[in-house]
Amino acid sequence: MQVYSKEQALMGQNFTPSAVTEQLSLFVLSYDSFRTSKKEGRKAYQENGYLAEFAKWMDDPSVLLADTDETALIQVIRYLNPVVIVDESHHATSDLSVEMLQNFNPSFVFDLTATPKKKSNIISFVDAARLKKANMVKLPVIVYNRKSQADVYGDAIAIRANWRHRLNESRKPADAIFAPSFFPGPAPQQCRQHHIRKIKKTLVDGGISEQEIAIKTGDKDELKNVDLLSPDCPIRYIITVNALKEGWDCPFAYVLATVANRTSTVDVEQILGRVLRLPYTQKNSSEVLNLSYVITSSADFHQTLEKVVAGLNSAGFSSRDYRAQDVDVPHYGCAHPGAGATSYCPASR
Repeated sequence: MQVYSKEQALMGQNFTPSAVTEQLSLFVLSYDSFRTSKKEGRKAYQENGYLAEFAKWMDDPSVLLADTDETALIQVIRYLNPVVIVDESHHATSDLSVEMLQNFNPSFVFDLTATPKKKSNIISFVDAARLKKANMVKLPVIVYNRKSQADVYGDAIAIRANWRHRLNESRKPADAIFAPSFFPGPAPQQCRQHHIRKIKKTLVDGGISEQEIAIKTGDKDELKNVDLLSPDCPIRYIITVNALKEGWDCPFAYVLATVANRTSTVDVEQILGRVLRLPYTQKNSSEVLNLSYVITSSADFHQTLEKVVAGLNSAGFSSRDYRAQDVDVPHYGCAHPGAGATSYCPASR
């Protein structure tokens, strides 16, 4: 098997008619690298001397795209009639994305997503009950809906402090509890930077060491080359906007503190997925480490969570798996649903 990046394919590195005939060829590509509206995407549709040998090999011109040079990379891929695997496929539903997939001339398109769109042709579905049985998710999810942003930040710090007090100091999972904080993505760049500076100052003023705080945004990545799963990693709080909304896996993340107005069910499910994974896929002897926490001051977020809960029965949950209470009394670090908390068990598919 030969694995190619787009750059390797464009340069014809070990990419020849004989190579694709004799072995499995795997291309690892991004959406933008083949969307023709993007400068980077247009390279795949241009004449390419490195692939001239393929033009002689492709003997059925009816397969090729019209008005596109026969040596273009997209023509070669079309001729190969590939199986296309689309990760996070809920992002590939726009007209431009559908056109991109059609241009591949796929023999089969296999979508991977935790949030399938309506009318999706689902051929394999892992429901929440199976994940729960396999000890893959932290349930229930304890949701605190607070009146102000300051309460959200204070709760995030207080819950972790409560854990550290209650759990044995030598227990490694307790040493790797994170509190990712999500902030409004649509805000102008300058406003987002102000938000991030403000949140970091709030955490520091709350007694958190700067060494324990990391920022992960499109412009600043303090998680690069950092092994969050290492026992020596000092990071306990991650400030982000949208960069960690999906495709990020850290099972030691237990607390999601958010002040963003999330009205999309897909957005809420994806964000919750960041704190649902259970470390080592094993239930912990300490019940507090089998739960996950969401702290919010957003009424819209709270309402959207209720929409997610309403669909849990079809995902394999019963009413015994969650209960809701609308109480505003602070109750930091509760190990079970109780005063000031709303308990949910959203599916992580």
